Amino acid sequence: MKTMNLWAKALLLLASGALFATGCSSSDNDDNGTGGGSGSNKFNLTVTLTAPSGYETSDLPAMSVTAVNADKELTYTEELATGENSVTFEVSSGQYRITATGQYSNTISFTGAAQADVFADQSATIELAEVNESPLIFKAIYSTSSPAHSITDTYFEIVNNSDKVQYLDGLIVASVTPSTTATNPWETVFPLYPVYGVAAAFPGSGTDHPLQPGESIVVANDATDWSDQQGADLSGADWEVYIPNVSIPSADVDYDAANLIIIFNENTQRQLNPGFMKGAFLLAKLPDGITPEAYASDSENYMVEPNTTKSQRNLMIPSSYLLDAVEIWDATEPEQAQLLMAQDDAGKAYVTGFSGKCIRRKVTKIENGRAYYQDTNNSSNDFLTDQPLTPGQEPTQAD
Repeated sequence: MKTMNLWAKALLLLASGALFATGCSSSDNDDNGTGGGSGSNKFNLTVTLTAPSGYETSDLPAMSVTAVNADKELTYTEELATGENSVTFEVSSGQYRITATGQYSNTISFTGAAQADVFADQSATIELAEVNESPLIFKAIYSTSSPAHSITDTYFEIVNNSDKVQYLDGLIVASVTPSTTATNPWETVFPLYPVYGVAAAFPGSGTDHPLQPGESIVVANDATDWSDQQGADLSGADWEVYIPNVSIPSADVDYDAANLIIIFNENTQRQLNPGFMKGAFLLAKLPDGITPEAYASDSENYMVEPNTTKSQRNLMIPSSYLLDAVEIWDATEPEQAQLLMAQDDAGKAYVTGFSGKCIRRKVTKIENGRAYYQDTNNSSNDFLTDQPLTPGQEPTQAD
């Protein structure tokens, strides 16, 4: 989703971060489950929420605050009433990522995140950001591929979640490749995000490709029938990521679906996908007057990975250009690097590689046969995981 005053709030989020503990070390008999063992070390973690710029504490909506210790697979969640801004958890010692999300109005939500090392009673402050819901969002993402390791059988869906006609012309779809370590080397250049792999754009001059309210499209990497390889039938996909002049692992095939424009592929990828286990998807809209081709041809919009000797260029996309962003984590890996700022995605959706399953955005209501999708800027809350592949199908009931 697109945020307001993103550059300023990105810096504010980074500056606030977490407040770290300075107390004693953890005991060897800490509780490793969701309950509290009789010998476990328990500490108070107090989380305070700061209202976005222009709002008072009294303006805060009901907020959901969650503290997650991935190493110990512990999750603590508390609900705050309207106007409340502080909550105290009793938690086991360890490192926690804390997120807060609330719906201020039909189109605005508040969200934020922080980190805390808890080895004694600890406090953390979350600077909330104001987030405007985007009219165009990811409805479903199938990035895992099938148990047959078909690789290019993946797809994603984009839905018009607004009540007005939206246009696909010039929108950019790209992915952020996950870090190979538990830290993200690109954090130092936030609010810029690196594209490693394919970036593609919808063709058109501005109003050539309308998407009606409630309508969605399917974008396939290879728009063919994958049913016999434990995948989905994508022969009816609306769009395809056809990548010419690539021969590894095999030459791409131009199927019947309309083609996106490939604006970046310097490392000769065969598909638009960050990885089968983790990564992030970006949907971006450039400022008026800038075409995707012009943006990708400007050398000022490229960077190499900071503090390394790598020479691979990465196309950089600012947070302020994003309509939607979804972070995906490996369900089997406890410690992973956060790729997106909390203002763009305060959570993450978990997947299992080569499972033949997708993530799908939750349906909040059905009105006159149309589905409305949840968009709180927190993929942990907004998406259902381990879902069957249903490209192009419309839900008939709320989740």
